[in-house]
Order: sequence, then C-alpha cells, then structure tokens
Amino acid sequence: MTDREMMLKAEYEINELVSYLDQNSSIDPAALRRRLADARDTVHHASHGLIDYQVVVDNLDSSVLIADADSTVLYINKSYETNYNISRGQIIGYKVTDLLKSKKYSAAAVVPEVIKTLKPATKISYLKENMKPSIIFGVPIFNEDGSLKYVVATNREISDFTDLNENFHEFIQLLDDAYSKTQSVRIYNTSKESDDFQEMIGNSAAMKSIHTFVKNLSKTDATVLITGESGTGKELVADAIYRNSGRSNKPYIKINCASIPVNLLESELFGYEKGAFRGTENAGKTGLFEAANNGTLFLDEIGDMPLDLQAKLLCTLQTNEITRIGGTKPIKLNIRIIASTNSNLKQKIKNGTFRSDLYYRLHVIPINIPPLRERKEDIPLLCESYLKMFADKYGASAKLSQDNYKALMNYSWPGNIRELKNVMEYLSVCCSGLQSIDNSILKGIFNADEESAAPAQSDKALPLNEAISNYEKEYLSKIIKNVRNLKEASKILEVDISTVSRKLRHYGLFIKHR
Repeated sequence: MTDREMMLKAEYEINELVSYLDQNSSIDPAALRRRLADARDTVHHASHGLIDYQVVVDNLDSSVLIADADSTVLYINKSYETNYNISRGQIIGYKVTDLLKSKKYSAAAVVPEVIKTLKPATKISYLKENMKPSIIFGVPIFNEDGSLKYVVATNREISDFTDLNENFHEFIQLLDDAYSKTQSVRIYNTSKESDDFQEMIGNSAAMKSIHTFVKNLSKTDATVLITGESGTGKELVADAIYRNSGRSNKPYIKINCASIPVNLLESELFGYEKGAFRGTENAGKTGLFEAANNGTLFLDEIGDMPLDLQAKLLCTLQTNEITRIGGTKPIKLNIRIIASTNSNLKQKIKNGTFRSDLYYRLHVIPINIPPLRERKEDIPLLCESYLKMFADKYGASAKLSQDNYKALMNYSWPGNIRELKNVMEYLSVCCSGLQSIDNSILKGIFNADEESAAPAQSDKALPLNEAISNYEKEYLSKIIKNVRNLKEASKILEVDISTVSRKLRHYGLFIKHR
C-alpha cells in the first residue's frame, strides 16, 4: 500500500468512526475502544510510512553502524564513512569480529559486548583517522520472541561537544538540583547508621588546622558556624564534628534551608498540632527540632532562611524550647546547633536580609573553609580518593598522569571540591580503560586558561553596545554568586529561565555548585 493509500485509509476510518458516534445514542464502550484502536493504528502506520528513516540516519552527525546477531555489519551511515575514511563496500557484509582483528575499525568494538551481554554498552575509543577520543554507545534491538535482532552502535567525537565547559556544568547543575529535591532533610539516629559520611581529605596547613579544630570541638557542645564558598566541604566538617562529639550516638539531622519551600520550612522545623491546618485535622506532625532532641541539628545554607523564621530560630536558641504551630505547650530542647553558609552574612545584615542578633548567637565557634585554589596541594589526594570511590562504584577506573595533575592544579576551581569530584566522576565513566587522558579532555571540561581576576578597567570610551554588554556580564556574575540554580536567578532578575540560561551561555558564565 502506497503512502497516499495509507493516508486515505486513515481518513476513511476516522470519518467512519465519527459517523458511528453521530448515529448511535447508546454506544457500547468495548466496541468504541476497538474502533478507536483500529483508527489509531492506521494513523500511526500512515504517519510513520511518510518517514524515510534511512535518509534521516544517513544525515546524522554521529557515526552509526548496524550489525545483526552474528555481528555481521548490515549498514553504516555517511558520517561513519567520513569519520573512518571507509566506503560501505569495505565493511558491510563483514563480521565485526573479523574487522576487529584487522585493528582498523575500533568503533565496532562495542558490538561483541552487546551481543554477549544483551545489554547496552558504552566505551571510549579513538577515531582511527585522527586518533581523537570518541564515545561509542551500543544498543541491542530484540525480536518479539526476545532473541537478539540487531545491534546499533553510535559514535561521536568528544571534541564534537564544542562547549564542554558550559554543558558539563549545566548538566551537573541539573543533577544537583534534582538531587537536592530528595536531600532537603536527612535524618540519622546515630553516626553508625550512615554509610555516606565521608572523611575530610587533605594535608595542607589549612586542613591540618581544621582537623585539630574539630578534634578540640569534640569536648564541647558549643554552637558552630561554618563558612566558605560553595563546594568547599562545609557539610563534611559538620559531619566530622558530629562523629567526634559526645552526641555521636544521638540523632543527627541535616536540613538544607535553601531547598525546602518557604511555606513548608516553618512546619518542617517546628512541627504542628492536630488541626493546625486545613486537611490535617486527623494528625499532627513532629518537627525536626523535636526529632533532633538530645542530638545535633545541622542547618545548612542558614543565610537563605527567611527573616520571620530567623526570629523564631533566635527565640529557640535563647530559650532552648519550641512550640508547635497551633500549639500552646512549650517543648524543652537539648540540641547542639551547627550552621553553615556560603553567603557573606555581615553583608546580608547590612542589606537587612539577616538578623544581627541571630548572627552573633550562631557565631560562637566560627570555622572558615578555604577554597580549593588556596590549598592546591590537597588536589592529588582528593583526586586519588575520588577515583578510587568511583572505581568501586562503577567498576571503571581512570588514571591521571603528571601532566593531568599539573593541569588540574593550574585550574582555579570555582566550584571547589564539589566540582573536582564531578570531574573525577566524569573521567571515571568516560575515560575508563584509556592508558592516558589527553589534557584536551580536561580543557574541554573547564577553561584551563580562565582569568580569575576581574577584567581591567579602562577610561577608554566604548561603543554603547559593548559598554552595555560589559555591564550585563558583570551584573550577571554578581547575581549568580548567591543563587543555587537557574530558577532562583530568574526570580531575582525577573526574566524566564531560558533567558537566564541563554545569557549565561553567551558570557561563558555558570552557577557554582554547592
């Protein structure tokens, strides 16, 4: 049946269905479902019959190879021919296993693994023509009886991802945003219950000082305020204080004040009595302060707490008691408070967004975590630790050379340890099995030549468009320093998220990860 005939059949069946509905006041649901299903199938076949899939695949930028269950090559697209400098006649009809023996066509290397495991596979390889690293994906396609029918292998040069700096950070940022939605509150009954506590790593003078500080703090229950840039490891320091304290066998609750919606934060912290809100007549809720009683409460991103809640928190710290929302009976508390922030709280006090009395109540024992760029001697130890972690997690390992370490230590690490961890995970997954990692891969992930200093000022008159552009970039840089994601930035700037994303890409900016 031609495409035109298929479309006419689909139109006829739909018209028949409409007529059937018009003429029947009492319709049998089962019969109607059958007629709808028939019409749907006809429309599906008609619409798909209009697509020439080979033309589509032939014009993809990625190299595509299709083999059968015996590894015989059935098809390659034009990009495959171009990237490997090979004609279809030289490869179609040959078994992948035989081609691999010739060591000419490494993109086919994923096919045997898919045939063996019947599962998707990913590998790092090199395009033979230019020896540039590429990523190969292999996917099995099955017959109706479950037997293997085809293996589709796609291949793309890593360098084809032209703006890895932007894409990498945006990708990680999306992961962080999604992860934070499930990590707003974490509760541990004792330090022995958690498998995700990580040790503080580093032999720099700054880290040795922090280790000593944490050890001394174990003898007290004093309130601690941990400050530092996003990604410096403030949470790790809080974990270490808890683990080494006399409350390590008591509850430990972590709250991210920035990731819980403002309208829910108060009820999460203080709890509520039965009937306090509409729809809660049959139950009350224990707040996180109560749940942490006799233990430790870690208030992460305290600088983002709303002003009205700051007042309630101050009252709680002064009286060592809370009252549930809708309640009248005070509940006595015995809690050690640890707070952290990447914000400049003194500046927030000047701006009127943070209470000075709460600041001094929290600022009993201050600990500042220096950024990674100020303790670069810790980078090799951190790299080794994360590579081992991801080798255990993924069963895939990457090896760093002295040149790699030099490139890593020359980078300014605006995202600090969290960014370093993300890079190590990226290398572990994408560069596993490579004998060496080219520094071009690292320079693709981050701009190794970035200048951390502000652009030099000049009295020279600039064209209006250039002056506006310079100001816009500087203003955006200032705004994104204190936000967690694109959504927060768009709210402050009063533009939609897509506009913020486009502007940041244009100026080569990204939001630092926490």
